[in-house]
Amino acid sequence: MRSPMAWLAGFLVVAVVAITTWSLTRGQAPAGGPTPPRTPASATPEPSSTPKAPTASPKLSGPADSATLDSSPDPTTTPDKISTPRDSAAVNTLQDQIQLIAHRGADWLYRMNGIDGRFSPGQLPALNAEMDADHFLRQAGAALALARAARMTGDQNYADRATHSILVLFGETVVDPKDKTVRFTALPSAVVNRVAAAGLLAQAVHELPAPKSDLLDSAEQLCNYIRKQQRADGSLCLSDSVEESKKAEEGDDASPYPGFALAGLMRTQQRRPAAWKTDFVRKALGYYAPILKTRKDPAVVSAHVAAYSDAFLLTKEKPFADCVYALNDWICEMQYDHLDPRHPDWWGGFMCWQDGKSVATAPTVEGAVLAEALVEGCRVARQVEDSNRLERYRTALELHLQFLARLQYTQANTRHFADWYRPKLVGGFHVSTVDGDLRLGDTRHAVSAMTQYVLTVAR
Repeated sequence: MRSPMAWLAGFLVVAVVAITTWSLTRGQAPAGGPTPPRTPASATPEPSSTPKAPTASPKLSGPADSATLDSSPDPTTTPDKISTPRDSAAVNTLQDQIQLIAHRGADWLYRMNGIDGRFSPGQLPALNAEMDADHFLRQAGAALALARAARMTGDQNYADRATHSILVLFGETVVDPKDKTVRFTALPSAVVNRVAAAGLLAQAVHELPAPKSDLLDSAEQLCNYIRKQQRADGSLCLSDSVEESKKAEEGDDASPYPGFALAGLMRTQQRRPAAWKTDFVRKALGYYAPILKTRKDPAVVSAHVAAYSDAFLLTKEKPFADCVYALNDWICEMQYDHLDPRHPDWWGGFMCWQDGKSVATAPTVEGAVLAEALVEGCRVARQVEDSNRLERYRTALELHLQFLARLQYTQANTRHFADWYRPKLVGGFHVSTVDGDLRLGDTRHAVSAMTQYVLTVAR
């Protein structure tokens, strides 16, 4: 007869084996449970300095392919990150490709915005280092571009991060102790030009899809500062005291700062209209238009054209359109609009402007500011039904946007970089075909031009 202890020992062995086997099998989730929420592909829930996974994009052709865009997207593209084509039966390949490229550039801006709300000034890929050329105006311009991209894509993550950046920049402004309706940067104009900063920051607020009322109120305070800076002749005082500067100082008329202020004023007319703003820009046109037509400079021209385009669309006054036309006609003359076998990679770019004349040198990403002006020219030409100018401006614009596309870092042309470093590059626009440096201001202008093209020209 077997002892009870033997039976007990056998039972324990069987129990241990059964428990071990059960613990090593994969469990099944309870039926009918809630599906975990999906993190948006475009962003993390909170601003973070950790790079976001880049959005892959269509492959772009090189000079040997006549500098055209390939219609096949990169196979690693995240499907829900790309905007759905307007009509799959009638897709304009070029327009949709430009939208994808703009989206990729906006992703780069998004990733380069840290938890402190500030954008990286740029990257030096050859040195694996970040640029140190940080500046308030470039930060405001980048926030403006990301806000505009939010309107193009409907991506709330873009809007949230642009808003965060704008709020951080407002933290560097103060209310005038003598006039509570006026706001300007705490740093003096010798460090951060207050007129330009007010214009860019006000415009960034109004580029947001749905800015809150407190932001709109603060933007109006910036506009009131600009209002106090106009002289009797229509010029804008770029120093901190308009009373001490009765006339434009040397170099003021060659600065893009007045244009930034005027463009900001006119963009705020959409949500906070005021008759004085249009009067202000009309008076400024009388002063700056003759100067712009004789002393052309790409950066200066682009800023002013944006202001006068908005002013024309609001008032339909011919002098505004005449100035926009004159400057855009000049821009078209600056373009390499024919394929040169000696320099195929120059096609679509713009000549440099030095000492008051065009110089046939290798084009760079800085031509993006002229693309922004061409967008405005298209808006005006379409409004007055000037089909000849609209066709000319649009052709030049689309040709240059294809040139800019060849300067964008993509998944395909960054494979020689380490995987961990590529998110710092993909989507950004480097200086030229022989200069791979990434500067915040360059990508900001390229993204702004492309998103504005999608919003106002392609659609």
